Amino acid sequence: MKRKLENYTFSIMELRILKEVADENHSLSSLRKNLSIKPSYLSKNLEKLQQKGVITFKKKSPKIRASKSRKFVHFGNLKHASLLREILVTYNHVKWESILSGLGIEVLFQILGNSEIRLEGVSRTTFWRYSKEFMALGLIDLNEKSYSINPRFSVLANFLTEYQEFLLDTLVRSISEAAVILWQKDFECLIRVPGNSVAFTEGFQKTATSRLSDFEIPIFSDFDIYFYSKKGKRIRAEDVVLHTLLIERNNVRYVTYGLLLLKKKLRDLDEEYLLRESQRLDLNLQVNAMLMFLKTRGATRGRALPTWGEFVSRAREYEVAN
Repeated sequence: MKRKLENYTFSIMELRILKEVADENHSLSSLRKNLSIKPSYLSKNLEKLQQKGVITFKKKSPKIRASKSRKFVHFGNLKHASLLREILVTYNHVKWESILSGLGIEVLFQILGNSEIRLEGVSRTTFWRYSKEFMALGLIDLNEKSYSINPRFSVLANFLTEYQEFLLDTLVRSISEAAVILWQKDFECLIRVPGNSVAFTEGFQKTATSRLSDFEIPIFSDFDIYFYSKKGKRIRAEDVVLHTLLIERNNVRYVTYGLLLLKKKLRDLDEEYLLRESQRLDLNLQVNAMLMFLKTRGATRGRALPTWGEFVSRAREYEVAN
């Protein structure tokens, strides 16, 4: 069944349950008693935690044998689950229910992935309220208007990174088991699937080499390339260039495809947007080298660039004017 990237935040009750499990309270009966909740409400929250990949059920526990419950709850073996357990055990004095629940984890994801906060998904007021609280707790630092996770809480940064990867992988696998994730960062990813094999859900858009034919550069492949963003941003020609480079960094073939599109769109190119996005995707050195390559007619070398002669030959092949 196809999924959307949603419901990944934790509720306060879910985190209370996880703290109990981290304290070695594994039986359903002990969880119900300690949390004073009804069996149906407990089951509902456990189901959500299982979907998030953080817990697993076992029929018996070596430390609890007298319980009448047939199921016992443990942290799962996935990396983000192990890291979350480590957080709850190591920093058990921290009130994680108010940090990782609701919009708190959303703010932390933004701080993790962006040196320049763009306030996507949360209001400015909400961001400053949470960031002020997190700074007071020592979870995040502010240096020269740039936020970052405090190195003393590196396990938190590792958890957030691994959790994002799990969520994206779960989303992609629900659409196609044949999908290959080529690149991912924050809540964005570039994937490859067999050509015309999948009808994608909201948030997935064709890009890279699968879009070059839209610009009269007929590159054909047995695979389709899709870009996913939680923000559902529109794919521009500049994005197609950048996503083509992300297929395989430092590969002359993909750099050449990118150069062909840059040359084709040079007059209409939004260079400011291209350079800003290339910085965000860690492609700024490559893109700057490519722009100089075109402006100097091949005098700039390195960065997996073709020779000028090779580029001219390809440009003629695809009828891209020099």
